[in-house]
Amino acid sequence: MKKEKDQNSMRVLFTKDVQLLNNTFQSMKSAIIAYCNENYDAMNANSEETIRIEKEQDRLRDVLFEKIFSKETMVFSRMDRLKMVKTMDTICDEAEIVVRKLMHHSPKPDSEIKSGLEFIAEKNSDIGNQLEKLIIAILEDFSKGKELIKIITDIRREVRDRHWLLLNHLYKNNPNPIDFFYFQNLVKTLAKIADRAEYFADDINSLLCKYAL
Repeated sequence: MKKEKDQNSMRVLFTKDVQLLNNTFQSMKSAIIAYCNENYDAMNANSEETIRIEKEQDRLRDVLFEKIFSKETMVFSRMDRLKMVKTMDTICDEAEIVVRKLMHHSPKPDSEIKSGLEFIAEKNSDIGNQLEKLIIAILEDFSKGKELIKIITDIRREVRDRHWLLLNHLYKNNPNPIDFFYFQNLVKTLAKIADRAEYFADDINSLLCKYAL
């Protein structure tokens, strides 16, 4: 009975939540890489997997909402826990938007756009890995969080720099209007995911300061 109860503890559920979040980053990366390599079967398969994981994460979110307002205690307040769950859900939603864009329209990217999309996809994948490490770390020891937050911030800066380079490339090369707006929105959404991840890391940093007092 105790083992079963432990499997449904908030600590375990938060860990599962961030693991699903990371999984969306990884399957989204695979979808982007497949798209850039014109492997549309793999692109669609990884896009569908991203959507499936996002739905699973939605179901887990609902379970966590119930647990948050139960009698079970945790170092973070109910409102802080609620914000963490909502933020992870929002990031997963953005990943789903990316892959749905791929499935609706898949123009062939030129070499500059291809390398840029691959670069950002890899960096977002790195952010996903670091977010998982961060949440698991702070559930055990606050002191482990600072270094991981800095890594996420540094990766996000690389994503933003490449994002602006890609937008400059688009404006200078003037592809047809449909493809221009497609690539512009795709790049912006990928950069937005990195932004949201950094905001999340900043929020975690605030919580570390708050509960360390």
